[in-house]
This record gives sequence, C-alpha cells and structure tokens, in this order.
Amino acid sequence: MKIFFTSSLRGQSEYGKFYKEIFSMIEKMGAKNLDDEILKLSRNYYETIQKQGRTAFVDLYKRKIKALQQADICIFEGSIPSLSIGYLIEKALDFNKPTIIFYYKDNTPEFISGIDEEKIILKQYFDDTLPKAFESAMEEAKHLQDKRFNFFISPDLLTYLEKASREEEITKSTFIRNLILQHKKRHP
Repeated sequence: MKIFFTSSLRGQSEYGKFYKEIFSMIEKMGAKNLDDEILKLSRNYYETIQKQGRTAFVDLYKRKIKALQQADICIFEGSIPSLSIGYLIEKALDFNKPTIIFYYKDNTPEFISGIDEEKIILKQYFDDTLPKAFESAMEEAKHLQDKRFNFFISPDLLTYLEKASREEEITKSTFIRNLILQHKKRHP
C-alpha cells in the first residue's frame, strides 16, 4: 500500500512530534510513504526555494501531485490552517482517494469539516490517542478504496476522454467517475 502524508511546515515546532508519529505508524503497518519532506524540510523551506525561482515551485507542485496520484490513501495533519494543505486535500479528493485529516484537540479544520465527500475522514486526536485514531481512520479508508473496473471503448471515445481529462487536469478515471457521480445526483 502506498500512502501520501504531509502537513504544514509551519506546524513543525508545535506538531512535529505528531508528524513523526504518523509517519512511523505508516511504516510500521508495512505501507510505503510517498513523501517524507514534512520530516526533512525546515519551516523556512519556501524562502529557500523562492530564491531558486519559479522552476523550484513547479518541481515542488509536480512532486506533490504525482505522489497524490500514486497514493492508495492520502493523510494530512490539519491542525494548522494552510491554503497549500487545503489545496492538496482537494486534489486528493479530486483523484478520488480516501483522504484522512487528523487534527489535534480543538484545532478543528472548520472549512475542511464542511466538505461533503464520502472519501473524507476527519479524526480528532489527543496526546495519547493518536495511535487509536490512526488505526480507526485507516480501517475506514481501506473500505473506501476504489475497486478496479475495466471496460472497452472505441478509439474515438478514448481520444475524447484523453483530451477532456487533460483539459481539466484530472485523470481519465476521475473524469469518468465525475460523470457517473453527476448522473447519480440527477437520478438518485
């Protein structure tokens, strides 16, 4: 199993020990962490790459998006409000990934709490309850993982599907899934 985990670099001083604990629990369950930058980078990382120019930000974006696409499950520690993390959460949901958001004590991510998606899992934890919250969230996420479904389409439809998914910057699977979900909303 491949897992994408990250959080806000701004939260390292306050929540860094929990970042490490989550990362460790992922490895202990035998899963592969697709991104370890939250443990390796310092809070001033963005200032550092800003000096390198736009190319560094483009590379960062591409790395994160690729990891999201490869992941079976996405995990975020969301105790610190962050537009970047919110964007990554939205992309994970766009890619139809089970998406877990942990938050410490009363640091409820209010805006994220309003997301009405079946694949989002919000889990509160305290100093001594993170392992239990992690285990519970992973069980929920495993049940939400996609099931593989193959089908045949004509070359003309495939060409259209590739063009449309590229224009919307989503996978072909996500494009088809969105069509099915739209139909399901219109015809419950």
